[in-house]
Amino acid sequence: MPHRCAKRRLAAVALAAVLMLSGCSAGGDVENLLRAPRLSGPASAVQKALNSALGVSANLKYPASGDFLSPFLFGDWDGDGEEEAAVLYTMDAAAGNVWLAVLEPTQDGGWRVAQTAEGLAGEVESVSCAHLKDADSLQILVGYGSAQGDLYMVVYLYSEEELQVIIKQSYTDMILANLTGGDGTEDLVLALPTEQENGGVNLQLLTNTEDGFRSAQTLAVGDGIYNGCAGLYAGTTGEDGAYLVVDGWAGTGGNSLASSIVIYDPETRFLKTYLPAGVQDFYRTTMRYDTALVSTDLDGNGTIEIPGTIDDGGEIASPMDKRLRFLLWRDYAGRENSGSFFGIYDSEYRFFLELPESMHGSVLLRTNRDESGWLICNAEGTTIYCEFRVVDPADAVEDDESAQHTADEGDETFHRVANIGSQQLQVQIVTPYYGLNLQQIIDGTTVFR
Repeated sequence: MPHRCAKRRLAAVALAAVLMLSGCSAGGDVENLLRAPRLSGPASAVQKALNSALGVSANLKYPASGDFLSPFLFGDWDGDGEEEAAVLYTMDAAAGNVWLAVLEPTQDGGWRVAQTAEGLAGEVESVSCAHLKDADSLQILVGYGSAQGDLYMVVYLYSEEELQVIIKQSYTDMILANLTGGDGTEDLVLALPTEQENGGVNLQLLTNTEDGFRSAQTLAVGDGIYNGCAGLYAGTTGEDGAYLVVDGWAGTGGNSLASSIVIYDPETRFLKTYLPAGVQDFYRTTMRYDTALVSTDLDGNGTIEIPGTIDDGGEIASPMDKRLRFLLWRDYAGRENSGSFFGIYDSEYRFFLELPESMHGSVLLRTNRDESGWLICNAEGTTIYCEFRVVDPADAVEDDESAQHTADEGDETFHRVANIGSQQLQVQIVTPYYGLNLQQIIDGTTVFR
């Protein structure tokens, strides 16, 4: 089945499913796996109609990310209440730009090509769709990628069987969010390429205005600090408003990250940076020297937490001080009393473990006996609360579902917390501590990919 706009799929998951269903090993059948799948249903009919209109067999182009991971897109592009189709393809498998074709359904259950448009490069980085113009029609957003690594965003408007390009812009990152409070519509924000070292990040707001969907503003963020955009994230406030968190590459050669908050001012109708009360230097406060520590919705409540390293979390004994650090994740712009999250970050295996706030400043972290992991102890090191290790699943102790939730005092069994790549993060609770039982450890662990 082709992918709908509201659903996202991971290519790795799809490949794994193919491997399991076919019973293939990663050996002689790789060539078969790499062949385009045999199409059926609407996708097959759309492909036949496209090939017939072109007079040749189109080479389908698969997006690398976005709402669609298929060359076949289905949605109500013109808002007439009937679903249309679109296809991403090239005329030449070896070269040439990607094309986009829009097809209308016919009365006999078939399809006919209504419009085609040539894209800006030979690869498709991402494809999304959004209600940019109104709440009824969907616009198609295609991020094209060149062989040199440049990205180009094109926004297509389909109306009365005409395909128009309403935005064409080079970019490095993008996000869709209702920042301006539109009724059933969304806004597009693009991070533009940075022209010079420490030149900051320019954010371009594209929104629906009285004159139609257009570029409304470009806001400079992190001038003199950022070397480029590392990520854009949308959060929601208690008043159902929205804001953006911008992670920027900072430091020499972009070896660190810092963050900015951007909000929409309904009075001026422009984006502006937001400085939280009581924070003197927001860049320095949010500076971290591990580029895996991006901002995220850590607790899944719709707000965005920004990580910061702290010096008063506790003691870390050598050699664990090269690998572990204490973090405090804070939501600076979201819902009132949304709280903060204190805990430990393991930079080798890239996961964060939330700890009870009562442990803040009163714990010691040190290596375990066989150096396969580390221990959380009281400040004096005389009481071990729990032990963490990362092991190969083949060497892991088997644990059933009930055992994961009933670790008691004196339990010498290691229990699975999470999978980290091909390995398994495990914990053994040695001395119970309020707020740090097995289920709380599992719920409070975030693995960064």
